[in-house]
Amino acid sequence: MSTARELGATWVASDDALTAEVDILVSAALGGLLTARTVPSLRCAALRSAAVAGPANNQLDRPETAALLAARGILWAPDVVVSAGGVIHALGVELHQESEARMTERIDAIAATLRQIVRTARTAGTTPATAARQLAEQWTNQGNG
Repeated sequence: MSTARELGATWVASDDALTAEVDILVSAALGGLLTARTVPSLRCAALRSAAVAGPANNQLDRPETAALLAARGILWAPDVVVSAGGVIHALGVELHQESEARMTERIDAIAATLRQIVRTARTAGTTPATAARQLAEQWTNQGNG
């Protein structure tokens, strides 16, 4: 809790995290946290630039939950994109013996990919989940995946 205080933040018990008024909700450890039952209780939607982002795998209980977040004006950063850095680094270093500079370049590219996904979702009037899936399919069809 002292770290939270040092950063000017407030520590919130895990039971209260989903209903706390926050700018960004970071789902970092537990998959399936975002459901038709929990999305309506999120208080980040009360703020102008609400978002859910984090490295937890499978944050959405079902793909349809992405639409519930979008309907509330909550930007969801797909977990497969947000958590990609660890996978990229592990494979690059351990499997391909790539340099640290190359790993940094690849990991820095995650931000550009996320921006592309958000931009595509907004332009197409769809969710970031759908835009990410379409981008992955496009990359796979081009032989990049």
